[in-house]
Amino acid sequence: MPPSPKEALLARLSVLVRREEKIARHLQGGDGRLEADFGDIANFVASDEVLEGLEDAALNEIQQIRSALNRIEAGTYGICPGCGDPIPPRRLEIMPAATRCVGCAS
Repeated sequence: MPPSPKEALLARLSVLVRREEKIARHLQGGDGRLEADFGDIANFVASDEVLEGLEDAALNEIQQIRSALNRIEAGTYGICPGCGDPIPPRRLEIMPAATRCVGCAS
């Protein structure tokens, strides 16, 4: 039996929080990396830019998941605020943090 939406959201949230913590620790220099020479520094800067983008994406998804969990607690999860219709289960299965039905999201 597949996990409930809440279980799926909590599992994804756990993964994202751990990933974001690792990225933040790296970006703050807390992972012990040594910036020995100019070439290393240039490589670190380039990879840090990519990591910052990944961190932003993770933080955005974390916010979406927390909002979805709040909607579950409030009893409004799976209801489109645009039209008031239920969000199709298949859409929620694919995108558990979806806030709108396909029609309203388009």
